Amino acid sequence: MGIIRIGAWPLLLALVAPAICLGQEAGSTGEGAAMPSSSPPTSNAPSASSAPAAIVPGASLPGTAVPFPELTGGAGLTSLPAAYTNYGVSAGLGETDNVKLSESDRKAQTLAATNLFFDLIRSGSHLDLDAVGNFSDTDYLEGAYSNQVLGRFDGLADLSLWEHHFKWLVRDDYGDSQINVLQSLTPVNLQRVNIFSTGPELTLEPTLTSFVQLQGLYSRNTWQNDPFSGNTEMGSFTAGHEISAASSISLVGLVEQERFDNTNVNLDYQVREYYAHYAAKYARTRLDLQAGLAQANDTGSWTSSPLVRLSFARSLTPYSTVSLAGGREYSNAMGSFASLDSGATGGVPIGAAPQTTGNALRTYGNVSWAYQRLRTGINLTGGWEREGYDVQSKFNYSLSDIGLSLRRQLSPRLSASIMATVDRGQYGNQGFTNNYGTAGAGLVYRPGSWVVIYGRYDHQFRNSSGLARNYGYDENRIFVMVGYYPHSSGTGLPREMGGSGFQ
Repeated sequence: MGIIRIGAWPLLLALVAPAICLGQEAGSTGEGAAMPSSSPPTSNAPSASSAPAAIVPGASLPGTAVPFPELTGGAGLTSLPAAYTNYGVSAGLGETDNVKLSESDRKAQTLAATNLFFDLIRSGSHLDLDAVGNFSDTDYLEGAYSNQVLGRFDGLADLSLWEHHFKWLVRDDYGDSQINVLQSLTPVNLQRVNIFSTGPELTLEPTLTSFVQLQGLYSRNTWQNDPFSGNTEMGSFTAGHEISAASSISLVGLVEQERFDNTNVNLDYQVREYYAHYAAKYARTRLDLQAGLAQANDTGSWTSSPLVRLSFARSLTPYSTVSLAGGREYSNAMGSFASLDSGATGGVPIGAAPQTTGNALRTYGNVSWAYQRLRTGINLTGGWEREGYDVQSKFNYSLSDIGLSLRRQLSPRLSASIMATVDRGQYGNQGFTNNYGTAGAGLVYRPGSWVVIYGRYDHQFRNSSGLARNYGYDENRIFVMVGYYPHSSGTGLPREMGGSGFQ
């Protein structure tokens, strides 16, 4: 993905929101974003070629701000406008028949929730901003848990100090992560995580079609409960050539150093990447390919592995798009958390439990198909990944998932949605397997231009074996919410309502 662009007034919100939430969590790409950038991705600032980290399906939240995971902006490859504003608030009541997500200690509970989401893009002559947030405040009215605020925030500020040549980047990724991979995902099994990154980027153009980029980033990684906090320092060099207005090729060298506050638990190490990068963006096709060599010294000596990252998207018709991503790279808990997205069921994503900050060799593949025409939207996704650790091989695991969401506009004011996901995580060296599933359906009714009433039913389950066999459960949850969703300034319709009218 090119650098995500976001104008000046949301900057304070983008940078202060995570600090406020710690006291108690970037999905948009505007027209201002260029074609796929030649800037190298880092573990704390992943590109679109990076597959998202594992998402625990049990994290489905009551009455999430975006009620259903509907397609946005059609199925084509068009971007959101350079100036885009979308936000909304909602409140309502719900009921669950298993608030503790327990097989043996089922307890019903009435829930009250208040939700907030925002999606802001501003592109200016000197400052580009992108801020995306989704938060849910839940009260457990019979006292099963104390008040719980969960959320995800991703923000990026891009300050141009020398137009087209020198800029300063500020990025923040804030949210929640599971603590214990064996236990159910309840409020007592969550921790807050914040990854703050900042640094300069210099671009020089020796000729009209050539470019040289130098980038340096410093990141502070903060984990609320785990002893994983530390710093990441990254430097990269890129030399490239613009083949045409729509494509470029470059050579990239990158060095990333991981340093941790607690070196009794964590091992400081360095990762290096050397690769060729080809990027192209045409009317119906986007392609980003990186291939080369990756090296790491977490074992005490340098080891090498082939490096491949591929991201491909194509509009098959005016109504459908297929996307593919896959590769082989070094990865860690910090990069996985920063690249987390909401998956097929939408809502607030929760990071998988980080059992180690060690360096892992990650092999992955993902595919998605999106269709939207007139009153119907379909989104189908599937993925697989495997992570292997040279130093702590007991944490090796593999994950696979599949997700489906359907939407149908029943009338100008009424729409219906169905969604489902199934995830399977295998932790062979630790002796257990987790199977998660979530299925839900709901209705959205719009009595007025900006008022939304929606109801949602979710059923989720967990079947586990081995060490986790006593943590299986199933739960039924229903919520009714009333929301205020003003029209988006850039598109005329709230993003979560599907981006197209009734036809």
